[in-house]
Amino acid sequence: MKTLDHIAIFVADMDAGISFYRTLLGGDPIIAQVPELGIACAFFTDGKGVPIELVSFTGKGELAHGDVVVAIEVDDLDAAFAEYRAAGLKVYDQPPTENLPLRRGWITKKDGHGTIIELCQRGQIAAFIAIKRG
Repeated sequence: MKTLDHIAIFVADMDAGISFYRTLLGGDPIIAQVPELGIACAFFTDGKGVPIELVSFTGKGELAHGDVVVAIEVDDLDAAFAEYRAAGLKVYDQPPTENLPLRRGWITKKDGHGTIIELCQRGQIAAFIAIKRG
């Protein structure tokens, strides 16, 4: 089964993005720095609905302010990769990193009809957020 895991929005200025979404949604985000990927993340979640993640590049990146990632949760990443590749989609495998210890898949903006698609193993993003929350 495939379900919506979270939505990520690229922001040019993380502090300004956090301020805006704090006003819009309330609460404080869970922050994660991922220097090995050149990104910083801030997850807004109440633990009940779909998290909203803000992402900013701390280095260079090809994605721009306002770009959106739709993250799909799957039961088995390898099976999802095989299924989508068999359907002719280009799916990229991203291994875990030190500060983001989650294997994920990607369909690029070019191949995703203007939207970046992230494939996540069921439950891993929620577990990562819970660990960061402490």
